[in-house]
Amino acid sequence: MIMKKFNIYIIFLSAILILASCSDWLDVQPSTEKDRADLVESADGYKKMLYGTYINLTSPTLYGGNLTYGLLASLGRDYVKDLSYVSWVHYNYGDDFRSSYFDPIWSTMYNNIANVNSILADIDEHKASFRQGEYELVAGEAYAERAFMHFDLLRMFAPNYVGNEDAIAIPYIPSYEPPRHVHQTAREVMKRVMEDLDQAENLLKAGNDPLINSLQEITYKGGDTFTANRQYHFNYWAVEALKARVYLYMGDKANALKYAQAVISNAPFTWTPESVISSGDKVFQSEMIFGLDVPELPNYYEANFTSENFVLAEMGWSSYNVYSLNIFEDANDYRYLYLLTNDKNGNLQALPSKLKQDVGSSKTMKKQTIPLIRLGEMYLIAAECQAESNPAEAIQLLRTLKKNRGYFASDAGVAEGSDANAINDYVRREMRKETYSEGQFWFYLKRTDSASVPNFSAWSPTTPVQLSVYTFAIPEMEKEYGAIPSTDKKEDGKAN
Repeated sequence: MIMKKFNIYIIFLSAILILASCSDWLDVQPSTEKDRADLVESADGYKKMLYGTYINLTSPTLYGGNLTYGLLASLGRDYVKDLSYVSWVHYNYGDDFRSSYFDPIWSTMYNNIANVNSILADIDEHKASFRQGEYELVAGEAYAERAFMHFDLLRMFAPNYVGNEDAIAIPYIPSYEPPRHVHQTAREVMKRVMEDLDQAENLLKAGNDPLINSLQEITYKGGDTFTANRQYHFNYWAVEALKARVYLYMGDKANALKYAQAVISNAPFTWTPESVISSGDKVFQSEMIFGLDVPELPNYYEANFTSENFVLAEMGWSSYNVYSLNIFEDANDYRYLYLLTNDKNGNLQALPSKLKQDVGSSKTMKKQTIPLIRLGEMYLIAAECQAESNPAEAIQLLRTLKKNRGYFASDAGVAEGSDANAINDYVRREMRKETYSEGQFWFYLKRTDSASVPNFSAWSPTTPVQLSVYTFAIPEMEKEYGAIPSTDKKEDGKAN
């Protein structure tokens, strides 16, 4: 089962969104109903609970590791040498692997969903305690976060949506109460995801989310700045962008295009110039629609990249160029020039460095940023959705992206007159480059039913895989005690 009882454990780290200095960090542990009752009596308590859910997302089990640069990036073949996951490079998910990775992802994500539901359970009864617009922002962010987590659980623990819409998938947990929740079909889960995103969209618009009209400067000071740093909150445009991602996963290209175009045309995000990138902004912050502030990221980077656990090339300068350009293709690409570095021992091993932010000490937040949704993905979604219906526009979208990544030829490396197959191949390659070491390329491979994953050999550029490798196994405890229809209690998620 998912939870016999929700023991809410929320850690509020006030510095997560730069609300206070490091010396003012607070631990809020509402492990009993009495503790929770104290928090929900004030707007400040609800904000603390919300910040706690963001902190939980930064766990190495979730987006501070496994669901970004760690497990998912490794499975998507972003690294040649991967000491952490090398035993499973052929996607043979054994019992130890599942219990070490899949099970904690499942339990940690659902526990955080319980935390979000604790916010939504009775926030409506305390509207009067909020300043104008803040209730809408807190509730809107909570609905968006709940949808985001369920969507990623579906992408991991259920087969690809298209063609499996009516297969039993995962539970969608809409309430704080602890009863077992029945596993629903993928179609039912996605319906609830969209309902939560619609709620979030309406609330954030009603609350006049400050990011709707202008990109804010990231602040690095304490104080009551709940409405600051909206790129680190589930903001209005993050909801619109997530809708584009969700609709594309559902195979609804018309709506995916609608929301991707809304972000491209109306959102305040701007392309990050080379001068800013070369000065140390490796996450392209002006393009980041939503990301997390991960206070432990410098330590995670040291443990996983500087220590050479994750390596892109490992046999000298020739290999550095061959393997790196296998991904990035052009030596002028900013993502190749500025997001890779040599290893510390002088062996010319290519190490991904996009999570090592070389910025001034006063700009702590940039040193701790993991992007989760970015502007470039919206261009790729819009291009893919028009590959057949409007190939000329798809080509222009790809060229715009690539010209802002250092491709200076007039066609930016995208041939005039490219057909749908060629356009989709460009999208595939750019998706890998754009979200390199972020985990999203693994989901791209799953969504497109890719029968192969990238390889790092000029003689064998891909490795065949069974489609079953894209579906993670539901924990054994959930299979035994969860509310799963009996016909679907089976060993899914194992490689064939």
